[in-house]
Amino acid sequence: MRARWLVAAALGFAALTATAREPSVVLISLDTFRADRLEAWGGPKGLAPNLNGLAAGGLRLTRCFTPAPLTLPAHATLLTGDFPSRTGLHDNGLGRLAEGIPTLAQRFTSRGYKTYAVVASSVLASRYGLARGFSQYDDAVGPAGSRGAEQVTDRALSDVKAAGQAPFFLWVHYFDTHEPYDAPERFAGRGKGPYDGAVAYVDEQVGRLLKALPPKTIVALVADHGEALGEHGEPTHGILLFQSTIHIPLVISGPGTGEPRQIDTACSLADVDPTLSALAGLPASVCDGRDLLAPGKASPPAARTFPLETWLPFDAYRWSPLAGVTDGRFKWIRGPSDRLFDLQKDPGETHDLASSPPPEAERLRAALPNLAQARPPEGTVDPSLRGLGYTPVPAGSSPGPNLPDPQARVALLPLLDQARRNRALGAWDRALDLCRQVTGRDPGNPTAWFEYGETLRRAGRLDQALTALSRALALAPNMAEAWTAKGHVLVAQGKPDDAARQYQRALELQPEEVAALNPLAAYYLDRSDTEKAFPLLDRAEGEGIANERTYLLQGRVHLVQNKEDRAARDFLAALQISPSPRRTLKEEADIYLLLKRFSQAEQLYREGIRLYPSYPPNYLTLGTFCLQTDRPEQALGLFRKALDCQLDPATRKDVADMVGQLEKAQGGR
Repeated sequence: MRARWLVAAALGFAALTATAREPSVVLISLDTFRADRLEAWGGPKGLAPNLNGLAAGGLRLTRCFTPAPLTLPAHATLLTGDFPSRTGLHDNGLGRLAEGIPTLAQRFTSRGYKTYAVVASSVLASRYGLARGFSQYDDAVGPAGSRGAEQVTDRALSDVKAAGQAPFFLWVHYFDTHEPYDAPERFAGRGKGPYDGAVAYVDEQVGRLLKALPPKTIVALVADHGEALGEHGEPTHGILLFQSTIHIPLVISGPGTGEPRQIDTACSLADVDPTLSALAGLPASVCDGRDLLAPGKASPPAARTFPLETWLPFDAYRWSPLAGVTDGRFKWIRGPSDRLFDLQKDPGETHDLASSPPPEAERLRAALPNLAQARPPEGTVDPSLRGLGYTPVPAGSSPGPNLPDPQARVALLPLLDQARRNRALGAWDRALDLCRQVTGRDPGNPTAWFEYGETLRRAGRLDQALTALSRALALAPNMAEAWTAKGHVLVAQGKPDDAARQYQRALELQPEEVAALNPLAAYYLDRSDTEKAFPLLDRAEGEGIANERTYLLQGRVHLVQNKEDRAARDFLAALQISPSPRRTLKEEADIYLLLKRFSQAEQLYREGIRLYPSYPPNYLTLGTFCLQTDRPEQALGLFRKALDCQLDPATRKDVADMVGQLEKAQGGR
């Protein structure tokens, strides 16, 4: 037995010493990053000096293509080497990485590497299966659904430090070049606009990371997809398959890559996995991608083709999905009609050659899939993505014939975006006019009807809102967001039982729809049905989907139970994660008022007024409470201050009438 132990110990020591000599590997993915922002791809010199420096010192693969212009399916390909047809991930917020698909992280782990991931967006949350093989997968992006480059780099640097002398595989994901292109103020004015400011910010933070890496680290830097920025009429990405969103930068540097050089051979995002595996000495991966540095593969045969696809047009808008194929020279795009572009002679893709294709492009056409037989994604979109600007995704059905061409309808997207922006500002008439324009021009679009119904709801036009939301659900019965919105309308109409049924339906379709879970829990609490309310609240917290309203409800429960300390912790948690602390503080005060804890409620309203003097709801509610407790002079002062705030016209008229009545009652004071 002792001899066997010694042999095992020796083997274990040998494995440890072997892995200690393995190179560490860092994979950096830049979300929504255009290739033409880097020098080697025709970009400006001063915008991204750290990224350009990395490219100058390594391999610059200038003709790399992503299989899908969407974050989740593209990253699934990046981390497995397989195209969406194998990974099973075709759209953001839908599905989970197919069982049996090995990942790059699993191969590194099996070799004894420490494996870390730091992602910047809930689009890549572990629930989608990309955490497979990572010993640590940091997707704690917070309630906003994303985090900035500085925070991402801080987390990545802590992983580098934690690895010590051991070899590690670290994947770092940056999201800042995704709309709305947030960057610190110091980057304002860089380049041509906010997008370039975000590029410069990411460059700074990637530079911090690169400087901290141990010597002889293999580094791969790649984008998941690009950003259209209005080219071909597409505002952002995900709808069309043009080069602005499909062509991506790829840089590989470090031991084993040879002399710095530019490689113009066409390749794919799927090639990153097998190439890194080979550089690190891992067993060869069996996947759709190829090792770009293998003997004889540096210049692969021209017959190699790369699939392209996007299901977002169908999922969100009931337009035709698009599929495509390219060999780097020609690109076919299949939708309601086929399009063909010669990328060498027509890089801007302005001349469609499909009506008379060159003979050398004909073989590509045979590789185009039949959309009618293609497998669509299933289910409903993760609701956490809506805070990132993603539209509701009803999915759950197959594309039929005669669907609109996304190219012909893409011009409607800026109108929907303007409608959302106007709604957020309370400009109801303008928002509603824009929604009517879209639904009039595209009556089969469930997202447009949802946005119209949601705008009507927030504008207080409840009957019309129900009609619009019903239209959305007739087109897409699996749209959980529309069922939730119907529930909100019915609550406002004083029909809580009917509303509860809508919330239940939403949760059947999407168990993580916290916007339905919270009011359903509140419905049960109002009826003292704790056996149904408590499991909902516990599930929200346990599954990591709790938001500030969940914690407010828990605080309400604990107040009823006279657990003051626990309630205080709940309310503090709500304030800490709230996107609108002023609203959340007011809602906390409302809970105390509801439970007839009047002195504490009044104290919180006054605290809200002190902290947020331009926020009118505190003045209005406290003023009404003062009237009810026979303090008309205090009420008058509060209502007057409310008139100094921004109010919608109807509310302003009501408050002004109340001020007039109180002044008259008090003799004009």
